[in-house]
Amino acid sequence: MEKEISLKNLFFPIYINMLLSLSTVMANTFMMSMIDPRLVGAMGAGNQVMVLFQTVFNLLAVGCSIVVAQAIGAKNRRLSIKAVHVSISFNFVVGFISGIFVFFGAFFMLHMLQVPDGVFDESYHYLRVISIALIFDALAIVLIAVIRAYGYATYTMIAAICISVLTILGNYIALFEPFGIPYYGLEGVGYSTIFGRFIGVIILFVLLIKVVKFKIYMRFFFKIPLYVLSKIIKIGLPAAGEEAVWTIQYLTAFAFVASMGESSLATQTIYFQISAFIFFASAAIGLANEIIVARLIGSGENEKAYHTTFRNLFIGLVTTALFLVVIFSLKHNIMRALNLTPDIVKLMLPLFTLSIFLELSRTLNVIMVNAIRATGDAKFPFYMGVIFMLGVSLPVGWYLGIHLEWGILGVWIGFVADEFLRGLAHLLRWKSKKWQGKQLV
Repeated sequence: MEKEISLKNLFFPIYINMLLSLSTVMANTFMMSMIDPRLVGAMGAGNQVMVLFQTVFNLLAVGCSIVVAQAIGAKNRRLSIKAVHVSISFNFVVGFISGIFVFFGAFFMLHMLQVPDGVFDESYHYLRVISIALIFDALAIVLIAVIRAYGYATYTMIAAICISVLTILGNYIALFEPFGIPYYGLEGVGYSTIFGRFIGVIILFVLLIKVVKFKIYMRFFFKIPLYVLSKIIKIGLPAAGEEAVWTIQYLTAFAFVASMGESSLATQTIYFQISAFIFFASAAIGLANEIIVARLIGSGENEKAYHTTFRNLFIGLVTTALFLVVIFSLKHNIMRALNLTPDIVKLMLPLFTLSIFLELSRTLNVIMVNAIRATGDAKFPFYMGVIFMLGVSLPVGWYLGIHLEWGILGVWIGFVADEFLRGLAHLLRWKSKKWQGKQLV
């Protein structure tokens, strides 16, 4: 079932998957800005809540991916099969519960984010609609992680392409009234999101069974071996905790920005998507390296894992630098293409310069975090996340952005401080080799 893996055959499919997902969000933003720029912020607020719950789904997806990859390296087929079944069944339950929670708690959540009154109603109805998609997100996240761990990352692009095409087509129908179809607005965008993700999950299950040749045992979905679950949670819980801390950090920073007005809120939503084009490259290298390191650790090749990570870190930094050159050179073209107001352009322009420091720091951090986690040493990144995201990023962002009234720029300087210091801490941890001996198989 499993295939040989390399940075090349993992990086490109992972990056393209991320890019397609982001392109769908960007297309939504662009189409929404053509109808009513105010609704960009309304959609962004709802999407931030969704991100928080998608983080929870990564609890088992991350743990499952590492356990499966280490088991493959150790040639423990039975463990890998059970880990996949446990993760799918548990994520299904968590996704279902999360969807219900968001549906009934949407009003409270948006108030916590300090969404402006002018876009609150639209954001509320949108969030309630897309809460239904959480169950499909939960399944898709774990299915993609499994398929990648087995070495078939290229095939996940099929699902990503289908999701993107169906969602964008549905958004066009909802917003632009083709063939006399009524206008459905932001709520219609939510329904097209649900449909696209539902089809994506079906495709991923087909790929798992027909391409990966993974045999499904229905009884394993209902009979969960505790020793398998404990291995997954040992990685997944600290990893999900780290991502949850990041999401809390970002949502708090989002609330800082939202309190600055609708222009700042729109700037945050739009520029976060632009910066993701750069960040996704390093994130894809980090995820690819995570799978490679996990297999090497499983097979007992610790020294090779150590040197492979430094080689991939160098590749990641060079790749990020190239992306930065392109985005920085095209910054004015990008802002014109997005049809931004002069107020948003003024707020956004300094963020392009700040991204030079942010993205290089983030590349260092994300690649080292994933490598450490792949060894089984998942608690250390969580502790560093708590210290630097909550203890550095938010205080710096509040002090500069709100107290000194630097606005959104001050909040993003807080992001830079966190990513750089956390990346440095993870680099020192990797060099110390204290992660050795923490493997799961």
